[in-house]
Parts: sequence; structure tokens; C-alpha cells
Amino acid sequence: MDTATEIGFADGTYRFWLPMPQILELERKCGGKSVFAMFDQIGAGLGLSEDRPVYLGGGSAMVTDIREIIRLALIGGNSAIIDGEEKQVGPNAARQLVEDYVYPARPLVEAQHLAWAILHAAINGIEVKKKAASPKVKSRSRSAKERSSPTAA
Repeated sequence: MDTATEIGFADGTYRFWLPMPQILELERKCGGKSVFAMFDQIGAGLGLSEDRPVYLGGGSAMVTDIREIIRLALIGGNSAIIDGEEKQVGPNAARQLVEDYVYPARPLVEAQHLAWAILHAAINGIEVKKKAASPKVKSRSRSAKERSSPTAA
């Protein structure tokens, strides 16, 4: 299980993570609301249609909360793959990415879905795909303890 997630965003694939310092800042900046309350508010009314996020109504998420979740998770994740190259994402870059690629630059429901996915990873964890294990090579020589007799080779 992992509490970070990698998601296609802006101009690459970004790692979004809310470690404890970012969780504390998020709750402080969002008026003392817990991440659990934000998760519930952001998830209410959120759905998918043909693999695209849609707003179904009934939610009470705050736009400021959504933008802060994304910004702080970019800072916490601190990495992206852009054009095959790994780059760091500091506070200034995170702020600029939110300005350029989050509402009002893009539909609000996209940011709502991204913020929900970030909180989902932080709260519930996500399964990390395991890399295929390399096959073990059996040794042809045996130790002295494995030999059946003192004369066995």
C-alpha cells in the first residue's frame, strides 16, 4: 500500500502525496476542516461517465479546498515525468501548475476528481503494482551439509 499516487496532469505524469506537513497545512488553510470532511464533501456528487469525471449534484466542496489539495500534494510528491525526464516540483512550480491547469483554466469537475483521488490515496492507500520478480537461478554446487556422503561431489 502507498499513500501517494501518480496521475497524468498538465504536461506530464505527476506524483501527488500529502505527507504530514502538507496535511497539517491543508487543514489549517481550509479553516480547520479535517481531510476526512474534505474527502466526503469533494466526493459527494462526483461520478464518471465514459471514463470522464462528471458532477452529478449534491456536493458541497469548496473550490479553495480543491485547489489547495492539488497544490500541496504536488509539493509533497515533488516529482514529475515530463517528456521522459524526471523533474522536481517545488512550491513555486506547484502554484504555477495550479494556476495554469486547474479551474478556471480547466473545468472544475476535473480538479474535483483529481483532489478526490489524492485524498483517497492519503486516506485509504492504494495498491502499488509489483514489478515482476526475476527468476531465481539455482546453484549447481551444493554445500558440505547438502552432500549425501563424504564422497559425494
